[in-house]
Amino acid sequence: MSAPVPWTLDHIAADEVARPAMRAAIRALYTEVYAEEPYLRTEADAAAWDEGVLAQHLANPYFRLVFARSTEGGVPYGFALGTALQPDTRWWSGMLDPLPDRMTREDGRQTFAVYEFVVRKQFRRQRLGTAMHRALVGPWTGTRTTLTLRPSAPAAVAFWARQGYRAVGFSRPYPLSPVYTMMLRDHEHGRFRDGWGPGTPSDA
Repeated sequence: MSAPVPWTLDHIAADEVARPAMRAAIRALYTEVYAEEPYLRTEADAAAWDEGVLAQHLANPYFRLVFARSTEGGVPYGFALGTALQPDTRWWSGMLDPLPDRMTREDGRQTFAVYEFVVRKQFRRQRLGTAMHRALVGPWTGTRTTLTLRPSAPAAVAFWARQGYRAVGFSRPYPLSPVYTMMLRDHEHGRFRDGWGPGTPSDA
């Protein structure tokens, strides 16, 4: 593990994310991290995400984004983005083996979905990812959080297992997309069920 780096975590509202400087910083982080294997996304992919997917998230009233940067100098380290799942969500629609209806019925208050989680390579394994995750979902008052990950990204698989997520099946969110592992974690307001709370050390 590298020596810890000092960081600041900020909750950024949608109107601030929409400002050109912040939007450019988020897009640059997305471009850098998702150029890695197994994603191999291009600058054109990043532009499409910025103009399409991110724009949709910004219009969601339940949008949350945590931005990580150096304490001194403000160097961007990463960001985490999520929203609460609403009754009309398509989050569960791509499951290769459909889950029971009781697991996929949403009311806007039960499930928080982590859509993007980006940490620059040189700042990983310094507990930053754990801190970002806790800052993003720790305040959630619902009963669970969810995310999808590429099973061909072993470091990500290991990280999310350490955060207490479990696999509940596989998803292909659109016809030509890769297959993702659907992950779920039980959650209680103010603490995690595995006993972790704010400030508890972790190796991530």
